[in-house]
Amino acid sequence: MRQIVSPVVLVQKILGQQKTDEGTSYRLTTHCVQIQQPEGILLYHTLTGELLMLEREEAEQLQKLSGSVPAALTDLIPRRFLIPCGTDEIFLADQTHRIARLLGQKSKAITEYLIFTTTACNARCFYCFEAGIQRATMSEETARAAGAYMAEHCGKDPVRLVWFGGEPLLNGKAIDTIAEVLRQRGVAFRSRMDSNGYLFDEALTRRAKDDWGLEQVQITLDGTEEVYNRRKAYVAPKGSPYQLVLKNIGLLLDAGVQVVVRMNMDEDNEGDLYALTDALTERFGGRPGFGITLRIIIEDKGTQPYSYTDGERRSLAEKVRNMWAYLDQKGVAVKRTLDQGFVIYSCWADKADAATITPEGALGRCESHIDQGIWGSVFSGERDETVLWQWRERRDPEERCRTCALYPRCVRLKQCVIRTKQCSAIEREEMRIWLEQAILGTYKEWRAGRRALTETV
Repeated sequence: MRQIVSPVVLVQKILGQQKTDEGTSYRLTTHCVQIQQPEGILLYHTLTGELLMLEREEAEQLQKLSGSVPAALTDLIPRRFLIPCGTDEIFLADQTHRIARLLGQKSKAITEYLIFTTTACNARCFYCFEAGIQRATMSEETARAAGAYMAEHCGKDPVRLVWFGGEPLLNGKAIDTIAEVLRQRGVAFRSRMDSNGYLFDEALTRRAKDDWGLEQVQITLDGTEEVYNRRKAYVAPKGSPYQLVLKNIGLLLDAGVQVVVRMNMDEDNEGDLYALTDALTERFGGRPGFGITLRIIIEDKGTQPYSYTDGERRSLAEKVRNMWAYLDQKGVAVKRTLDQGFVIYSCWADKADAATITPEGALGRCESHIDQGIWGSVFSGERDETVLWQWRERRDPEERCRTCALYPRCVRLKQCVIRTKQCSAIEREEMRIWLEQAILGTYKEWRAGRRALTETV
């Protein structure tokens, strides 16, 4: 038995080591993801964050476990991989989350901001979750106030920024202004961006790298040239948007900016994404900073909203796993490793140290809910604590949660507009794939001789 990643220190403080009781029947925790490897089996505890490698003989004994624990596996008891039969693991996970949140509420500093420079966009994606939102663009006055607010509320810590929209590059002046104010105030910052990539050029790329602290851009590509140009439906495009975006990806990589291509899949473009993967691999495969990620198009959003049937959800779940396998085979899948801390937060709305900023300067909770969840303003230091806590309130677990290994990492919020329905096969499959990739990525680093990842808090 070898430890690859230590348990999270915060969880250890909350739970402590589990005591071994003679005569007690034990079972493998539900909150465990197992991945077979030629040399044995990887066990990842989704609550404690510990990753182990069991040798083949140990793995065989684990599979045959029936109450009593053989000597070779007794070390799994204090580590909570083996738990007493009858343990209420939902209660244990929820209690750990509650205590972790309380322990984490030591400061009101905000160090992460997702900034809507504008809600206008130069594309018309049919699935856009912002369809119907009023178009607004951040003024210079608001941008200056936003920069000042960040400087005053970051607790002198570095700030992490996400430029968002609409298409954030339609209002690069706001980005310039915010970056300028932060530099003048002596605030260290770095940024990433969600963009369609259409408006980049050489000059703007240098400006983004040097002045905006831009480290990464996520760019959506939904298919090869004909499919992409039709689905994005750019307003008054010049030439082929697809070819221009590919050129701009190259410019960003040349400048040392990471590029994550996000492929949005549905039943209509699933087949074409394989051809897109081939094209991107040929052009950018092996380049430092390039990777591809994959998402299923969200239901009931956009100008042409629709819902999947249960059969379609199962079908898409299988197709997304096959697509990820193809990305891995091509060597272009985004590289993931395990979190070095406890998964307390699920998204922007759930983070205590994060906020969104609307074009008008309102402080909100969710990038997908721009006009709701407003709790403050960059023009004022006031905070509506009631709204802040309402937007972090979790949903009650479903019955299927009791048998789900992913439950400790799955935080579903009552106010969420994206994950509004019961947990679907698509959500579970996407989450499972991401976690398996992170486990294997971390194990690969460990085997390469790098130090095991540990929590240092």
